[in-house]
Amino acid sequence: MKFSKQNVFFGIVILILVGLIVNELMSKKDIVVKEDTQAQVVTPGGADETPQVKKADKIIVANFHATARCASCTALGRLSEKTVIEQFTNEIANGKIEFKSINVDLPENEEIAKLYQATGSSLYINAIKDGKNNIVQNMKVWQYLSDDQAFVNYLEAQLKALL
Repeated sequence: MKFSKQNVFFGIVILILVGLIVNELMSKKDIVVKEDTQAQVVTPGGADETPQVKKADKIIVANFHATARCASCTALGRLSEKTVIEQFTNEIANGKIEFKSINVDLPENEEIAKLYQATGSSLYINAIKDGKNNIVQNMKVWQYLSDDQAFVNYLEAQLKALL
């Protein structure tokens, strides 16, 4: 079997990119960000997709995104906002749950993106308890983007577990 120099070059480039992505994903561990005297714990999604908090005082569902969004990134924002607004009307009214859509490309959002360690399209759940943030990136939501009802059911269950 004969490969052209161009095919070999593209194959090497793809392997390097895959290696970089895998390395980035594997290097993400619990990150502690100090702000004043309170530690903010940010953990990547995994087995636990929600903060380990009983009866959060307040829950912030934060959808981070870039200015330019693909169809999946747009769906993530639409479905997460829809879930929060439609399933938690009373909690929104009494300030218990808040949904935020945050463009990481805007300079005014630099501080909040740094707090959450967000760099692109992602969904974070922050369960605030006793004035302390408990922030977890929820990666599993991406699996439900092709099924609106499954997405709503999943995210609703994650949030109810914190109430």
